[in-house]
Amino acid sequence: MVSESQFEAERSRNQRPHDAVDPESVFESVSVVIPTVRERNFTVESLPDWIDPIIATEEGLNVARNRGIERADGEWIVLVDDDVTFPTRLTAWLIDGMHPLHLAGLEDYWPMDGVLGRFIIFHKSLWKRIGGFDESRPHGGDTDFVVRCRNAGASVIRLPRRLIPHHDAAGEFSTAEHVEWLSYLVRRHPRQMVPKAAKLLLRKLGLLSPNRGEYPDGWESAVWRPPAGGDE
Repeated sequence: MVSESQFEAERSRNQRPHDAVDPESVFESVSVVIPTVRERNFTVESLPDWIDPIIATEEGLNVARNRGIERADGEWIVLVDDDVTFPTRLTAWLIDGMHPLHLAGLEDYWPMDGVLGRFIIFHKSLWKRIGGFDESRPHGGDTDFVVRCRNAGASVIRLPRRLIPHHDAAGEFSTAEHVEWLSYLVRRHPRQMVPKAAKLLLRKLGLLSPNRGEYPDGWESAVWRPPAGGDE
């Protein structure tokens, strides 16, 4: 049993531990990389003025991601799309508790069990270890990146998808684009992706429903608002 004096000492020491995390100090070892072709974007304008982001404008999303990370001098990388409200304090708390084989991001859609490229945190050494993002891909590179990080021994931390406000509706892939993307992932990672591709096909045929909880209709949050177009 913990004595009363021990309990009080521990309570006093750990009463408000997150207050000890100073975002500006944490971000001294962090580079924020934003691939974008927009002149103005939500993410940049939501950053505090003491964060100087790396804006990657190269053609091709995964090319821009890699070039931006190459220019980064921080040991931690926050790779973020240009259409979110940047969560400065949350990011600092996460990085303060992460180690170099952690990868954190917003949960991907069923049946994928990785994270979205919308907001990802990882150590630059992990990116180097797996060879970066696949620049042959116009899209879908984040799923491939997460699988290769896992194969390299990384632990993936999946955050609630609506934890961070998203201001643009997600673009819809055509059926042909979706099939091509799945074919690419199956060729690259057959063991992980064949079961997921089968689930997506069965869902398309109306033979399977997600067994993982999704946000219900009418779900509300003090932070989240549906983006333009109503999708997430």
